[in-house]
Parts: sequence; C-alpha cells; structure tokens
Amino acid sequence: MNFEKKYFKDFKYSLREHLIKRHFVEVLRWGSNVSNFDLLNGRGKTAVDVGCAYGYAVDILKSLDYDAYGVDISRYGIKQAKKSINEVDFAACDVQKGLPFKPRVFDLVTCFEVLEHLVKPLEVIKAISEYCRNIIICTTPNKIVEKPIKKIFRDVDKTHVNVRTPHEWEKSIYQNLQCEVVKVETFFDVNLRAKDKLLFFKSFKVPYFGLDTRILIKK
Repeated sequence: MNFEKKYFKDFKYSLREHLIKRHFVEVLRWGSNVSNFDLLNGRGKTAVDVGCAYGYAVDILKSLDYDAYGVDISRYGIKQAKKSINEVDFAACDVQKGLPFKPRVFDLVTCFEVLEHLVKPLEVIKAISEYCRNIIICTTPNKIVEKPIKKIFRDVDKTHVNVRTPHEWEKSIYQNLQCEVVKVETFFDVNLRAKDKLLFFKSFKVPYFGLDTRILIKK
C-alpha cells in the first residue's frame, strides 16, 4: 500500500484538519470518562500517536502538555508533520515491525483509523501494548455499516483490508492481551463544515450501528 502524496491528496486530507482534531479531542474525553484517567491533562505524561500522518493529533497532545511523539509508515506524512509542528519528534516507521522506543515508556498510546489498513491488526495492538504503561485508545471503522455508508457518501477507501465488528474486537483483545479494562463501543460524529471551517461537531454513542468503533485498553 502506498500512503504517500497521492493518497493524502485524493482524500483531501489537509482540509480535514479541524475535523480530525475535534474528533481526537472527543475520543480522549470519552476515554477519560470510561477509564477514570484524565487524558485531557498531559502534564508530566508521555504520549505517542501511531499513524500520525500530518501530525494533527500530535499537535493536540502537545497542546494538552504531553511530551508527545508521532510515528507513521508514510514518509510524506511525516515530512508534512515536521513542517508544521515544532519541538516534537516524528519518525517514519512500520508499526508492524515495532516502534523506535523503549518498552513501557508511554502513558498514552493513540492509534486512530490505522487498524483497518493492517493485515494483522491484533498483532499490532499487542506490539504497541509493550510500549504503553497505562492507556491505549484506537478507533477503526465498524464492519457492520462501513461499506454501505461509505458508498453512499462516496468515501470508500480501498486500503481498508481488515474491518471488524465491535464484538470481534472485544473478544480478540480479551483473549490475547492481559489488561484491566477493555471498553469497545460504536459512535457517530455529526459535523457541519463550510469549506475548511468547522462550524459544529458532536460525537454520539450509537449502539451497534455507529459508523466507527472506539476501543480503550487500560493496562
């Protein structure tokens, strides 16, 4: 798979900055509520965003006072991130082959809209778990509704090779990881945009039929 300049251009990624950032904050707020761990206060904590692309989520982590890092398989994405975000370390690497960090160094690991691109996503969750000492949060499309909804809005991503149901995620994580809490639920983001401006954003829990799935793992 080629996640370079054409991929980001085809999906008009740079126009989604405000939407991605708001989405990220809302998922962190949800994660705080279900984990009793204040993810919106990063003071004295470390975090890494796996699959950071242009670094939009890393920019949010930095603004929340995390010692923040970003990694992505796309060298083009990392190049864009380095151009716009200062004083943050970014690295181009394949998460399926490991991360360039010491074990258990991060309080928070985020992995948004990445798992669906991987042949063995559970192996990646197990791998990034080795670098985390507290919370892992992932988001990924919901298999139940992803294809029909995406086709309606003409937003089909052919690089989605591994989309699962919430139940499949929960079952496989419990069977393969040692963790204290696993919370899996589906949700739907409602937004109103005018060109590149985000006028309204609200994230709703939608059982079973939510477009996306959010996964929290508390070690």
